[in-house]
Amino acid sequence: MNRFLKRADQWATESGLDDEFPPPHRFPSTRADPRTPLELDLTSGQITTVLWATGFRPDHSWLEIPVRDRAGRIRHDGGVFGATGLYVLGLLVLRTRASTYIHGTATDTDALAGHLHAYLGHRCR
Repeated sequence: MNRFLKRADQWATESGLDDEFPPPHRFPSTRADPRTPLELDLTSGQITTVLWATGFRPDHSWLEIPVRDRAGRIRHDGGVFGATGLYVLGLLVLRTRASTYIHGTATDTDALAGHLHAYLGHRCR
């Protein structure tokens, strides 16, 4: 993260934009437990399997209610299912592009909580 921010700051400086942005902020380094192995000896013969996971595809086939489209994706409007009282979070571009990322679920959660309160007849406080 800090390497990326340094490059972004350099770009801003080279582009003459330093006065248009706040001063740089840096995050503290991630601390690792000193006992955590940070290297593997791949020549020792102890590693016998390597599993390479490069992505995944969602599988909602276990849902036994009619909420999926022909491609198996969940039909929803901003996380609200067509089935009364059902909600979903964590899908790609649920409400906005930010929904795709962990920090983006915060606004999705707020919106769905508001919808749920309205559904239950309560006022949000």
